[in-house]
Amino acid sequence: MKSVDDINYIYEKLSGLYPHYANKKPKAKIYSKAYTSLIGVMLSAQSQDKRTAVACQQLFALADTPEEMIKLSQDEVIEAIRPAGLHNAKSKNILATSKMLLENFNGRVPSTQKELMTLPGVGRKSSDIVMRFVFGQPHIAVDTHVFRMLWRLGWADSLDEGKASITVNNTTPDKWKYGAHMWLITHAKRVCTSRSPNCGNCAIMYVCDKRNISTPKSKLREAVKQ
Repeated sequence: MKSVDDINYIYEKLSGLYPHYANKKPKAKIYSKAYTSLIGVMLSAQSQDKRTAVACQQLFALADTPEEMIKLSQDEVIEAIRPAGLHNAKSKNILATSKMLLENFNGRVPSTQKELMTLPGVGRKSSDIVMRFVFGQPHIAVDTHVFRMLWRLGWADSLDEGKASITVNNTTPDKWKYGAHMWLITHAKRVCTSRSPNCGNCAIMYVCDKRNISTPKSKLREAVKQ
């Protein structure tokens, strides 16, 4: 766990390093776009951005509302989203979520994290992304990249990404919360990379524990037990 001083230091450095990501409330999307944004987040799981974009384009050409989506067969959804991978599970979740939105939320995407996480296929990370980019709330989504950096820093005390998300969201001071997501993920991708992290040129190296710095995530649990 990091001290308040360390956390403020991290954000001071990252905000200066990536000033083009403004620390202000983003404009929330209108409800007609909230649905396609939600489905896009669901499709992005374990998928490259380019493949996700192709899958979204193909699927939304067929249906871009929950009313239209539930009229499709699972085979039609599978064929459309195939580029994004995991098409069997994702197609089931997309159809189930669309049905649930109509039955429980009047066809609208719920605007609270608790309600979002009742939808099939929507976990902590996905709900954080929707809250941040659809509803303009100061949520920090912890993906593989952000988790890797939080663990190395010594900010996360658990190998569970969901628990790491709760930790970083609860300990980030309010004044940094709107910019935090983009600062963390950008630094993780550019500097705190999975292989050969550029520690020598890292702006926050002085508050980093450098924990398991050379251990691949696939072997992290085994290394931590030792």
